Amino acid sequence: MKLLKSLSLYTISGISSKAAGFVLLPIVANTVGTDNLGQLSLIFAITGVVAPLILLSAHGAISVEYFRRDQGDGAFPGYVSSALMNPLISFGIFTLLFLFFGKYIAEAINLDPRWASLVPVYCLMGMIPTITSIIYQVTNQPLRHVQYNLGMTFLEMGLALLFVVALKWNYDGRVWSILGSKMIFTGIGLYILYRAGLLTRKLSKTYRLDALAFALPLIPHHIAGAVVNLSDRIFIGGMVNMDELGIYEAGYKVGSVVLVLQSAFALAWMPMLYEWLKQNTEYAKRKIVLYTYAGIAGFFLCAILVTLLAPVAFYLFNKEYQGGLAYVFWVALGYSFFGWYTMRAGVIFYFKKNIYLTYLAFIKIFLNLIFNYFFIKHFGVVGAAYATALSFLLEFILIAIISNRIYPLPWLYFWDKP
Repeated sequence: MKLLKSLSLYTISGISSKAAGFVLLPIVANTVGTDNLGQLSLIFAITGVVAPLILLSAHGAISVEYFRRDQGDGAFPGYVSSALMNPLISFGIFTLLFLFFGKYIAEAINLDPRWASLVPVYCLMGMIPTITSIIYQVTNQPLRHVQYNLGMTFLEMGLALLFVVALKWNYDGRVWSILGSKMIFTGIGLYILYRAGLLTRKLSKTYRLDALAFALPLIPHHIAGAVVNLSDRIFIGGMVNMDELGIYEAGYKVGSVVLVLQSAFALAWMPMLYEWLKQNTEYAKRKIVLYTYAGIAGFFLCAILVTLLAPVAFYLFNKEYQGGLAYVFWVALGYSFFGWYTMRAGVIFYFKKNIYLTYLAFIKIFLNLIFNYFFIKHFGVVGAAYATALSFLLEFILIAIISNRIYPLPWLYFWDKP
């Protein structure tokens, strides 16, 4: 019941944090046109690749440290403040890189070069809101988690309507609405962390290096996830055209509603999973098994439900976007597989065996690039959706095998003799 109660609140919070993108999608798409929506998708995709390199999983290290307390019970505020230094240093490095080489990166992926220099800023602005949400998550404050993310969502939506619809800033307005809302809630988040006593001048090199050691093996892991989101856009933009990319983006966004539900589930699931792993009892192991089976079934049903409701969503789009309906099922199915993966990946995080995710990342990147090229070549744009689904399925199978070797679970306990 505790998980279900938290899940209901985190579902609201998770949906609210992603709601702006889905609610505004038809408005933005119908206003800016297919080619500009394709540009917008490239901006989101490239920031998805760069963000892990700048943010360095500081939120993940903080979350695990809260439960493990490897540095001692009184060290958590110093750990939080020290962990924040890694992204700030990385931000400075990438700002210089994009100032000098951003133009060439933009040309390579058909991105408007005007946005290249702002990519590091866009990425950094997600740091404090994410960490603030993580603190509410690990301290079991789902209501405040909802309030914080709901406030940021409403602000983002208001700014988007102002910039895109009222001021006619085209897709630039959509980007500035996200940047503006994150900047404001970065300030609010810093105040919340300060009031909670989690920002201190007593920084520790040991804590910073511990957070960095947690993050480094995860960089390829996060980049692999971003490559899945970026590679299909690049292949479609290069092998087909930007108009088709805009149509694909509409279908992809609708299908990725499952990702919203997965993110909400993960917010409730991870703290409970860490608690059960810490208990390390037979009862706790069986709870993990039971909820994992329920999650697998739930994510698959979500994919089916999203597919059935997709025509209702596409009713809001102009006629030029209707072809995107063909991509919804495969994207939704892929993200249901990703939900399965997330449930097993928590074991890797808790035991700090992140190096396995590094190996898995290189496999995923290689396979996804191969799948995208050949599937798009033989099946057209829908091949990119096939590649997404297959990549996530193979990733789940591999992580299930690895996590069970690290921490075996009684998957068939229902049939055990008493």
